[in-house]
Amino acid sequence: MKKWARWKVPAAFVLVILLPVLLAALTLSQGWYEAGTRSKGHWLSQEIYLLQPLPAHQSQWRLVYLEDSGCEGECRQVPVLMQRIQSALGRNLDKLALVQLNSDAPSFETNAKLATEIKAGDLMLVDPQGLAILRYQVPTNTAQWPLFGKAVLSDLQQLLKYQRGVQ
Repeated sequence: MKKWARWKVPAAFVLVILLPVLLAALTLSQGWYEAGTRSKGHWLSQEIYLLQPLPAHQSQWRLVYLEDSGCEGECRQVPVLMQRIQSALGRNLDKLALVQLNSDAPSFETNAKLATEIKAGDLMLVDPQGLAILRYQVPTNTAQWPLFGKAVLSDLQQLLKYQRGVQ
């Protein structure tokens, strides 16, 4: 009995300190952890300034719809979806501006950087400095729009929460 009493503290140390470290290493080595799964949109790999920066006293994020000129039917209702996302923000309603851009603009056609990252028919989250942060591919089936709207709203709420901590 006395022998075990002498080893209780080192055994507890190993269990409390080393076991979580070993489990974390095992989780990472086996690929069980997926980094970056919190956001629902696609993070852009390049810096793309899609819009002009806002004045310092305005800190609105912008939800931008890159209108598809060949759009028929359901995609004409995307602005309504954007308004629903904005109204779902509740008290943060004024922290989001809605913008529609025509994809026929010359800057979309001539800029190769834009062409590789974004395409017509996408929704983009743009920060107050005009930097496009996240891209969302709008589902063609309107039955999927409620889940899509929740995904955009979730990311937007997270970004607004982070922004509140920075200011």
